[in-house]
Amino acid sequence: MNWTPENYYFTKLNKSELPELIHFYLVTTQEHYKLDSYSEEEYKFDFESLIGEDKIFFDRSIYYVLRRKLDNSIHASIRITFWDKETSLPIQKLFDIQTESLLIPHVINFWHIGRFVISNKIVGNRINILKKMLFDAFYGPHRLGSGLVIAECDRKVVNTLRKLEIESYQLGDPIIYLYSETLPIYIKSEWLETFIEKNKYSQLSLGNNVDIQKFVEMSNQMLLCSKNSE
Repeated sequence: MNWTPENYYFTKLNKSELPELIHFYLVTTQEHYKLDSYSEEEYKFDFESLIGEDKIFFDRSIYYVLRRKLDNSIHASIRITFWDKETSLPIQKLFDIQTESLLIPHVINFWHIGRFVISNKIVGNRINILKKMLFDAFYGPHRLGSGLVIAECDRKVVNTLRKLEIESYQLGDPIIYLYSETLPIYIKSEWLETFIEKNKYSQLSLGNNVDIQKFVEMSNQMLLCSKNSE
C-alpha cells in the first residue's frame, strides 16, 4: 500500500523543470540556514553551478519530487544517478577524491545521490515524506545489488540516515558547502536492506519497479561495454 501525503503528490521531474528545481533547492537551503546575507550574485553563481551539474547527470538520473496540489510547487526533492564511472562527480571536485578511491573491487553498480531537501513549510508528515523520498531513491540501488551509493551529505542528514538504520562510511574530512557541514560518504547496497524491508509495505509502488528497468538497462550496457573492452 503506497502512502501519499495529504495536500501533496509525488511525481518525477522533467528536464525542462530543472531551473524550477534548482531555484527551490537554493531558496530552501537559504531558508533552512537563515542566510539573510545571501546576495543575488551568490545565488546566480550557485544556480549556474548546480544546473550545470544536473544537465550532465539528467539522462542517467531519476528525480523524485513532492509537489503541493494547490499550486504544483515543489516542496521536496531527491535525485538518484547511475554513475558511469567516468563523469566527474561533485564529491570528487569538492573533496579532491580520485575516481580510483571510489571504485571498490567487485562492486558492479555505482550511484550518486543528491538534491535531497524537504521544505520547512511542510507541517506534519515530515518523517513519512522523508522515508518515501529515501525509499524511492534507494530502491534501485538495493534491488540491483552489488552497488555503492556515493554522496556529499549534510552531517544532520547522515545522522538521520543512521537513525533510519542506514549506515554510511565517511571518505574524508568535512567541509562547509552551501552553508552546511558536508561529509563525503558512501553507502553499500547491502546496508540498505533493513530500511527497504521495514518500509516496503507503506512505500513501495508500481512506479518503483518501472524505474528499476531504466537502471537495469544502464547496468547491462555498462557490463557489455566492459566485456568488449577486455
